Amino acid sequence: MSADQDALRQQFEKKYGREYSEFLAADAMASKLCPRCRTETLHKLWLGEPNTRMGDSIWGKWYLWCEACLTGIYCPFGTHMVPKGETYIRWGDEESLRKVLPAGFRLIRPETELKAKSDNAT
Repeated sequence: MSADQDALRQQFEKKYGREYSEFLAADAMASKLCPRCRTETLHKLWLGEPNTRMGDSIWGKWYLWCEACLTGIYCPFGTHMVPKGETYIRWGDEESLRKVLPAGFRLIRPETELKAKSDNAT
């Protein structure tokens, strides 16, 4: 791992927690190696909103998961754009999302989200 990659991993880990940040870092790597089971079976699903455009792209969010161990993440906070030409399902189409996400999918939540939920519970 290069110094830049290691610095990025550390930045993600500080912000989102170790397990979530490992998947974010894996998405940035060319090999798409699952950090949990070490297979090259990561898959990204884009959710897009065609009514919200920026240039040739549309607003989007994504899920990233391993097809072998069925573990993955939902994209971090912020604005994302579906890459031009990329296949997506429409944002808000829960029926299509249920059909595409694998049965038994284990969603890793960022620690910032978990902390916010626990702070609101008190």
